[in-house]
Amino acid sequence: MSLFRNLIDGLFPSICHVCHNPQQGRGGVCLDCLTDYPFISLKQPNLLFQPDIARMFNLPYCHGLLACSWYQGHMQTWLKEFKFSKQSFYQNCIGSVIKTQLAHFNQTRIFMPDLILILPLHNRRLINRGFNQVAQTWLPYLPKEKVSLACLVRSRPTKAQSGLNLKQRTRNVKQVFTVNGDLKGKKVAIIDDVITTGATINAAAKACYAAGATEIWAYATALTPLHGQRMTKK
Repeated sequence: MSLFRNLIDGLFPSICHVCHNPQQGRGGVCLDCLTDYPFISLKQPNLLFQPDIARMFNLPYCHGLLACSWYQGHMQTWLKEFKFSKQSFYQNCIGSVIKTQLAHFNQTRIFMPDLILILPLHNRRLINRGFNQVAQTWLPYLPKEKVSLACLVRSRPTKAQSGLNLKQRTRNVKQVFTVNGDLKGKKVAIIDDVITTGATINAAAKACYAAGATEIWAYATALTPLHGQRMTKK
């Protein structure tokens, strides 16, 4: 199998979607571009302890926040094209960033969840879209024994959060999540693709807290900068 893969890679080299140069493997982003990628700094691994980030989001039911990137530039393009246009080759680009940032975060050992939940879509939206983009991009890099796709349920359909303000977003997702099972004493991570105000993932965290979870972290592929400001690598 490895000889066959090497042959395919030699005949049809993968292209980095940042620099557009040929690269080894199928990672979507080459090692040089990953090195220069503007990851959100993990000098303080809990982003809620970074004042410039914490003030952007309303997450009272979350004890911690991890994110890979800002929702701008390449990441904004990749997420939009994958989520709405089903351009699946961008999944590898997003995955390269998630894999790298998650590895750095896990090395800090600041938070080791007992249970990892993917923010669910309502069945109607899942059927319409055909896939859960959060599950598709995160699952390859998570410990399978800790992941549950059935524990957290979106009990009713909601309007799209885009275009709504914080108050409207909070009302839109109020009591929309339910938890199957007892989370008593568990440390839980909840994963979404983009956090804009925090209303959706905070509603999910509230449901987990009511089910007995003792520590809840929000994980995100990307954070939306406040008022669309341009964020730079630190």
